[in-house]
Amino acid sequence: MTKKRIEELRCSMTENNLDAFIINNKANRYYISGFTGTYGQALITQNNKYIIADGRYFEQLKTQSPDFEVVDNKMRMSEAIKHVISKDDLHSIGIESDEMNVNEYLSLKANDVDLVPTANIIEKQRMIKDEDERSKIEKAGHISDATFEHILDYIKPGMTEKQVANEIDQYGLNQGADSTAFETIVASGVRSALPHGHASNKVIQNNEMIIFDFGFMVDKYYSDITRTIVIGHVDEQLKEIYQVTLDAQEKGIENCCDNVPMKKIDDITRSYITEMGYGDKFLHGTGHGLGLTVHEYPLFNADSTENLQKHMIFTVEPGIYLAGLGGVRIEDDVWINDDGEPIVMTHCPKEWIEL
Repeated sequence: MTKKRIEELRCSMTENNLDAFIINNKANRYYISGFTGTYGQALITQNNKYIIADGRYFEQLKTQSPDFEVVDNKMRMSEAIKHVISKDDLHSIGIESDEMNVNEYLSLKANDVDLVPTANIIEKQRMIKDEDERSKIEKAGHISDATFEHILDYIKPGMTEKQVANEIDQYGLNQGADSTAFETIVASGVRSALPHGHASNKVIQNNEMIIFDFGFMVDKYYSDITRTIVIGHVDEQLKEIYQVTLDAQEKGIENCCDNVPMKKIDDITRSYITEMGYGDKFLHGTGHGLGLTVHEYPLFNADSTENLQKHMIFTVEPGIYLAGLGGVRIEDDVWINDDGEPIVMTHCPKEWIEL
């Protein structure tokens, strides 16, 4: 699989007239080379492939990246890269413009090479998931589903948001997750109107809306779901925006078919929420790619330039947030199958729940 990914990268390099490509991004480096070390870079040319790292990783690299030539940087990364550039007589070198730091850029630039800023070269490859990737994300999703079902039995008034978030995290880890996907969000009452209301010491009360946004990592791949529930009874407007959000999400998902522009999906969910009177309360994009990172290219928003394709995996997560009252977000992970149709990968309940 690594060989196929490198071949695809080299095709992109040819299209962009690049002699080489430097990979700083950790997820991209793993995707291309299999190397999981915390420090190191990959450099791909049309004929060679290098991992530039230090002695701490040499044994690890024998197993993870056996087909790569390992260059000892002796803790001087720029100097090691310049040595490879000189040795292979490289001139036009692609860099990840969001990843390379200024010091490294200036150091390499002084070597009289043409550094070509690029964006999303490897990320576009990562959009399309193979069966192994899909199955890892699906497993992470199953753990999220089981965790939500557990929390429905666990949560009680009087607990703090942090207490519930900690239970979410620990339960998922006990179910086989390697780690949590991000800092778990539990936002109750008026705090549910905060799109990213990280768990606080606030005590959960009766008659409150609660948003849970969480996910897990399994073998480097992530799930990401959001569910909203009620303990007791809440203002009728909150029940109304719940149904509007759910309807918007379902309309979005059912239109997620092969070759549909991603910005159209954002427009479908946003237009429906606007039609129902809450357009200015939908404060973020409709979703994002999902894989080796929780939020990865591409995004569902008005500026999206990609079309959906078979075997993409992403989230669909509209939300409505009423300051001072409460908010709703509903998020699922979705895969486009061989027939170009959307398959929802997360299955825990999302109908109106009052505990």
